[in-house]
Amino acid sequence: MTRRGYFLRLAFSIVIDLFDLTLGRIPIFGSVTEGVGTVVLYALWGPAALVNLWELLDFTDQADAFIPTATLIALYVGWRQGMFGKRSAPASAPVAK
Repeated sequence: MTRRGYFLRLAFSIVIDLFDLTLGRIPIFGSVTEGVGTVVLYALWGPAALVNLWELLDFTDQADAFIPTATLIALYVGWRQGMFGKRSAPASAPVAK
């Protein structure tokens, strides 16, 4: 995945969280969107997106809206793939002079 592709996916995850914060708080409708959102996040981020299923535990659809799960998943995957900053050289690599 390119850096540009990653940041586009990150932006889409933020949109999913904003949608969850606003319209996702409607009972029943919010639960349906959690399931659909998990499928979309799985397509974007792979198995790490299954963490989003925890939001289905809140059957009132009120408390889970304040935790940006989709964005946190995106940041985790980006961190694991080294999308932030430069990868540091291994400790045993010689230093160029």
